[in-house]
Amino acid sequence: MRPATIAAAVLACAAAVMVVVAFATGGEEQPAPSAPPPAAAPAEPAAAREGEAVWVANGCGSCHSFDPADAEGVFGPNLSGTLKGMPASYIRESIVNPSKVAAAGFSTGMMPEDYGSRIPPADLDALVEYLRAGVRD
Repeated sequence: MRPATIAAAVLACAAAVMVVVAFATGGEEQPAPSAPPPAAAPAEPAAAREGEAVWVANGCGSCHSFDPADAEGVFGPNLSGTLKGMPASYIRESIVNPSKVAAAGFSTGMMPEDYGSRIPPADLDALVEYLRAGVRD
């Protein structure tokens, strides 16, 4: 057989298959299966984004470890553990008056004492909520 004859036979077979498929499906074109849409990431609450921005702006991660921020500071306590179960009032006091109580294994006097005047109240609220949300079970 000549190559042209073989090519014509293959095309004829392909056309016959398409006719059979068209009759089997009622002549309607079948949509190609599609992959399911990717699951949307849960929206991060505005307060969490604001609190994280305060965390970053004040360099908290340079001294403290905190899992939600991927921070690995070594000078201050690991907040992922030391703040677990603590109320907002304790967290706020730890920021604005850090010499009042030191986490186990750490001494007072290492953390700056002026965060209470340096961080505006609304930003401090956002930071406290960010920290609390990050240590909840």
